[in-house]
Amino acid sequence: MFEKWRGLRPVPELVALSAQIPATHALFVLMGETKAIDFMDRTVNRLAHSAASASGLVVHLDSTSLLVLFEQAEQAMRAARTMRAHLDQWCRNLNEHLRLALDIGLSCGAVLCRPPSYEGEALLRAVSLATGANDGQTLLDEAVVARLPETFVSQLQPATASEPEGVRRAWMVANAQAPGTPRVASPLWLKLRSPDGRVNLTLAPGRPIRIGRDRRADVVLHSAVISHQHVVIAWRHGYYTIFDTSRNGTWLQTDRTGSITRIVRGVGLLDGSGSLHLGEEPQGSRPPDLLFSVTPPLAGHDLTTVRRGSRESFALTLPVA
Repeated sequence: MFEKWRGLRPVPELVALSAQIPATHALFVLMGETKAIDFMDRTVNRLAHSAASASGLVVHLDSTSLLVLFEQAEQAMRAARTMRAHLDQWCRNLNEHLRLALDIGLSCGAVLCRPPSYEGEALLRAVSLATGANDGQTLLDEAVVARLPETFVSQLQPATASEPEGVRRAWMVANAQAPGTPRVASPLWLKLRSPDGRVNLTLAPGRPIRIGRDRRADVVLHSAVISHQHVVIAWRHGYYTIFDTSRNGTWLQTDRTGSITRIVRGVGLLDGSGSLHLGEEPQGSRPPDLLFSVTPPLAGHDLTTVRRGSRESFALTLPVA
């Protein structure tokens, strides 16, 4: 359908949609660089297919973004909603806790169509709007708003952030984030315990937790194969991330899949529940060094920071009456 615009002067006014996946840190931690890059390539291609199915013309895509043209503003808005839902489901298929934001910018204006080249200020404004969006927002310029039916306009509100470059006034879709996406991630609890019961902790996001033989560590474990500072657990981008700093490595086993991953001077994600073997590969009936579980806070409970001298720890308070 876009063939009719090839090389036309005056050029037609089209709606440009720019979609960007801005933060993929958790994905690279979860999968490793090679698999994460492959996953992102397939993800963007799926989003491109979704946009094309919604009557869009994909004019550019790379590993984290794509640019699409539509004839009508309503088509572009529906495509943005569908793409975000498809991304959410695609991430769930990989890992039930994985979410990736999709920042979207929409602009309308004259576009010169000379395949494979497409030129126009609307394309630049759409990219600028997507870059200025945060946490899965959809930002629009006034030209798009003017072409939308009232049912869509009623869902808009003025953007509160500073206007992106080249955009006089921006609007945002109210409550645009997809269901289930933790744009503002709710803090999860991390429970650590040892099979012998000597370690039994419930932790909340805060400063990193250091585990090793060193008596100054937050969790002290006595074994010749465990380094003085063996691993560090920290809350990063909505996930508990484990950093191995040891000489012998760490084996991470998850209960959901039963898979065992060796981490040597690298990182991994603590997802759901599982076990940690520090310094020595799991063998036979030998118990793990630590068991972990990541859970939402219990209703009516809170975690407060307790300071002892210059040290910090986390304690579970009693239920709120």
